[in-house]
Amino acid sequence: MQLANLLRETLDVDCDEVWENERTPTPVRVFGVRLHSMGLSVREVVAVLELLGIDRSHGAIWNWTHK
Repeated sequence: MQLANLLRETLDVDCDEVWENERTPTPVRVFGVRLHSMGLSVREVVAVLELLGIDRSHGAIWNWTHK
């Protein structure tokens, strides 16, 4: 799956009620969780998000995947 297609699908997901008080926009969190569910480690997800200019800790991403 291409990155553009994955991002487009992620933006179509309505998950606002899941993460109400987060500093990271919901589409970014959903994208990170989706990457993790596709088999990337939490630290690999951190690296992908850093390539996109998003600086989050591996602990934050771990929390996203366990909500």
